[in-house]
Amino acid sequence: MPRLVAQSPEFSGKIFDLTGPEVTVGRLPDNQIQIEHASVSGHHAAFKLNDLDYSLKDLESTNGTRVNGEKITLQDLRRNDIVRFGNIELLYDSEHASSGQPMPMPSQRVNLLECATHGRPANFTNSSPLVKKVRGAQGRAWTITLSLLALLAVVAIGYLIWTIFGATPVVS
Repeated sequence: MPRLVAQSPEFSGKIFDLTGPEVTVGRLPDNQIQIEHASVSGHHAAFKLNDLDYSLKDLESTNGTRVNGEKITLQDLRRNDIVRFGNIELLYDSEHASSGQPMPMPSQRVNLLECATHGRPANFTNSSPLVKKVRGAQGRAWTITLSLLALLAVVAIGYLIWTIFGATPVVS
């Protein structure tokens, strides 16, 4: 039997069973599921049974109805959807696993075997404005040169500091 399991701290652990072809939710006592919270409208939403699971319709509520974070007006529900009425979150639980959407058929224009073996099409050209980095002996020569210049700069700064602060004449 499909049900709603409260996730919000105000109603934590509370379970609402969905029974019947249509179940209304709202703050007023004439709803099948009454949620007494200021963010829930008097007649907030309605669940309608479609085969094994329910669809959810917003009844033009003030704070809206959301499914998995998206504002909805009408939405088919699947197991583990998060339903939100105003500020109250509930988990839609159903023993029926909804079927996933089938994968699209591969395009007839794309040769998947070519992609698997070569990595890129034969007519591929790079349109990047950046120049590819050169690796090898020239790249290593620049790395060594810059490292030596950095070492020389550190030694020069050290010598300068030593001459200013460390080389004071000893007066006897």
